[in-house]
Amino acid sequence: MKYFKLLKIFYEYSGVENVKFSPDGSKIVSSSIDGSIRIWDIELGKEIHKLKGHLNWVNDAKFSPDGNMVVSASRDNTIRLWDVRSGKQLKKLEGHSNCVTSAQFSSDGNTIVSSSWDQTIRLWDVKSGRNVKILHGHSNVINDAQFSPDCQTI
Repeated sequence: MKYFKLLKIFYEYSGVENVKFSPDGSKIVSSSIDGSIRIWDIELGKEIHKLKGHLNWVNDAKFSPDGNMVVSASRDNTIRLWDVRSGKQLKKLEGHSNCVTSAQFSSDGNTIVSSSWDQTIRLWDVKSGRNVKILHGHSNVINDAQFSPDCQTI
């Protein structure tokens, strides 16, 4: 059995909902129950940005395939796009009528898929921020949605 060694401890000020690595492995993004998102430099063990904008618990945060953006999903019913370099909010995506549980970029970085307690999965155009497709069919909350590796299936 392989054992792992703890390399760094990153201090978070509130409960952490999830943590994801950047594509190049140099950063991590964490989402919190206080509505914030933090981007950390792994080598330095320091917070680079604290992203504020969500009004409630942030369920999910992930890097874009090129590592230049972060997408976040929140209980405030919104999805937000953030610039990793500046820490600024780029877009606020609205359309879900309940808690957004997950958000993920397609492998080409042009589309986002999101899931929600409103029983829908939505597709969003990254460039325009427009909701381009709503998928119905679930009779209960949806906790996660992801693209297949070839982006042909959700």
